Amino acid sequence: MAVRLVVFLMFFSSTLFAQLPKNAFAQVQLRFDTLKLNYTDYRIADEFAFIMPTRLETEEVELRFYPDSVSSFKPLEIIAGKHYEVVDSLLMIGEQFYRVRLQLKDIKVGQSFSILIAFEEKGRRANYELLVYPYNLPKAALAQDAIELFNGEERSVEVVTPHPEYFTVNNDWVEGEYVDYWLQRDGGGLQLLLKAKRTGDHQLELPTELRYLWPVNGKLTTDGPTLKTMVNVKPTRLRFLNVDREHVFFDTDSRSAGELQIDYDSRLKMKSSYRVEDVSEGGGRLVAEIVPKSALGNDKILCEVFSYSHHRMTDGYLYIKDGTRTLAMTNFNVVNRPQIQEISLMREGGDWTDNLTVYPGETVEIRVRGNGLSISNFDFTPCKQQRDTVRLSDRIVFYTVTVPRDIDRKKVSIFFNDDVTPYDLRIREYKRPAPLNFVKIDYGDGRKHITDGDMDKPIFFRETIQDITLIFDRSAIDKQDRFFGIQELEIEVRVLSQDNKLIDIQTIRNVVICPDSTSPRHAFYEDNDCERVSLSLNSHLVRKTFTLDAFDQVLVQVRHASGNGPSQRVHIYAERRYNFDLDFSFPAGLLAVDAEDLTVGNFIGVSAAIMAQFKFFSQRRFGQPSPFQIGAGFLALNAFNFAEDAERDLGLVIMASLVPVRRKSSFSLPIYIGGGYFFERQQFLFLFGPGLQIRF
Repeated sequence: MAVRLVVFLMFFSSTLFAQLPKNAFAQVQLRFDTLKLNYTDYRIADEFAFIMPTRLETEEVELRFYPDSVSSFKPLEIIAGKHYEVVDSLLMIGEQFYRVRLQLKDIKVGQSFSILIAFEEKGRRANYELLVYPYNLPKAALAQDAIELFNGEERSVEVVTPHPEYFTVNNDWVEGEYVDYWLQRDGGGLQLLLKAKRTGDHQLELPTELRYLWPVNGKLTTDGPTLKTMVNVKPTRLRFLNVDREHVFFDTDSRSAGELQIDYDSRLKMKSSYRVEDVSEGGGRLVAEIVPKSALGNDKILCEVFSYSHHRMTDGYLYIKDGTRTLAMTNFNVVNRPQIQEISLMREGGDWTDNLTVYPGETVEIRVRGNGLSISNFDFTPCKQQRDTVRLSDRIVFYTVTVPRDIDRKKVSIFFNDDVTPYDLRIREYKRPAPLNFVKIDYGDGRKHITDGDMDKPIFFRETIQDITLIFDRSAIDKQDRFFGIQELEIEVRVLSQDNKLIDIQTIRNVVICPDSTSPRHAFYEDNDCERVSLSLNSHLVRKTFTLDAFDQVLVQVRHASGNGPSQRVHIYAERRYNFDLDFSFPAGLLAVDAEDLTVGNFIGVSAAIMAQFKFFSQRRFGQPSPFQIGAGFLALNAFNFAEDAERDLGLVIMASLVPVRRKSSFSLPIYIGGGYFFERQQFLFLFGPGLQIRF
């Protein structure tokens, strides 16, 4: 009853949506392989559920909805869930049924989950759930089909099962008509203890109980398979004396293995020594000696035991002898005293090491070497642990240990048979390079992740770059499934001119960032100066970003100080559509046209002009000036004509010019066109012609 209550609580812990009504569809089916499961075949605590056999943690299934002609339900979509992924689209097949395929994942036997579905119900959207309860086909049998016991004898028999964890063990002996039994755990497996009560041949059928529900003959039950065996209980002239210890330790030095209690037998004399051999007649191997010390009130005799040879209970019985005369039978194990010689650790993809440093949330494999380990237990509390029952021997054992993400201690003591050992798992915080998606940059166009795809390309920013700020999203460093810990960054900033000459370079070191309070490990990060949330680059640059000229460049590189891990580079250009400059030029051979009567005058000699020029840049070729310029200023006609009859004049003009695009010197030969008012002539003139331009 307790097992069923636990199963029901596990079942309802996952139900957060309303259940799909029974009359919503004519039938809802879950299919995989050749198996068809109907949703309304079984109920758990009065709720419908798919009772699904599972063999793996991952299954691919097909979900079908058969419409009811009178129902208004229509499936719209499968809502994302933890235990499944949608493999293909939800489709109507042949006007007969809706179908969708799902990839189930992380399926645990006895742990229910829900498939969440959105339906259209009378023109409105409604969310429902289909409950799925996975189970395993339990298998178990005794290793021996026939067992021989002497009356009053105890014997352990191995229970062969691929999943011993699915079975519930007994808390004490269960009385039977012919044989008492006790189902126990033995390491990672199961064993059945039998105690004979009545002589004769007996067919035993012993029930088992599971930790989960499964369907049998149309009903859900926790009843497991029945363990069957034939037991032949023989009468014996030798009385079987039970002992209170299953294991006696072998000690080559003192031979003393401590004390044990044995059933009272009047033939055992106090202070006498009795041999314990492995055969009933003469010539047996000396396994141990027992020396009765005193009779106890519980019908037992307290004895001191000395060990001489190894023995396993499965090897046969032991015989208590007075000289050569056999007095009684007994049985116990004589094994090496449990002892640890070495503990080592291995991570996934790594090798064994004696460095027992682990990290929060990490799963590692622990290997213990020593003696007597098959009868020993290790405890790594508060870590989760699982013993490897396949690779198990008396000299070596393996454990899989998972460190809790929120562990609050620096060391985890390793306990050996409830005794503390000198070995500890030392807890260290992660300090490994994290992906740089926790770093954002703001250069005036809003905050952006430096790892965004468009950040790999040059960024052209037309406005004045007031500042470049790096923002650190401390909540994005540690995730629930993976920790990275404190991050130590280096930021290199280079400022280059339009022609790639280095103007300024700064390397900002010791930028330490730690995860914020959303990380389960936040309280355990000891660096007190790691709560930085932003960094202004102008506070470190000599050439400030707001003083950049047209098409100057800022190159920002963010990398981990260790030199390992990812790095990211952001390239920002101060883009301009036009530029304003002051030019001094020498127009020559300009042709003057009177603005009033449009008469064409003579060619003017070498003149001098000082112009405030607007220069435009090509929109197709980055940083390339356009050949067209326009400006306003003063023009001195015939400034360099010193003849007495020269017509010199000073005018206020607006001039457009066409200049060579690929010039690299300060001199160029432009073509001018424009006009203005000349003070000496007191008239407006149009001008056009070539000239010589000097740029400063």
